[in-house]
Amino acid sequence: MPRLPDHLETALVRYARGPSLVREAVRGAGPAELSRPGVGGWSVRDVLVHLADAELVRAARLRFMLADEAAPVLPSFEEERWKRRLHYLWRSPEAALALYDALVFSNAELLRACDAAAFARRGIVEGAELTVEELLRRGAEHGEEHAAQLQTLRAGQAGRDS
Repeated sequence: MPRLPDHLETALVRYARGPSLVREAVRGAGPAELSRPGVGGWSVRDVLVHLADAELVRAARLRFMLADEAAPVLPSFEEERWKRRLHYLWRSPEAALALYDALVFSNAELLRACDAAAFARRGIVEGAELTVEELLRRGAEHGEEHAAQLQTLRAGQAGRDS
């Protein structure tokens, strides 16, 4: 069985930890808090649905990159358009968090079985090359950044409610 390259172990651990960080960031959030927009117009609900949708795109990109013979052209992801057209306001935050968790678990399981050659595989997104390794590293940063965003968003809401 192929083996995860040692230099990617930390990135994979960070990536797999993303859902736990996000769950901790939203623990105890009430229904009103979930939909109240913060700075930039994004609510807790919006961020959770965004995480699930972004991870769905990451899962598809990863599988195309690993399975295709040549560098595939990968789907783009325009978060503001997705938020608007995919009705984030009405989507279930619980379902979004469960989907995010399941997708990260599945992707991490797949990545753990990859060797160095797999992490060097490439895909094309909006005319630019992307490697499987970059996809992993971006996924680790994405979860961490949004967990921090959720903490800040909730802290700002608590300040307004006081």
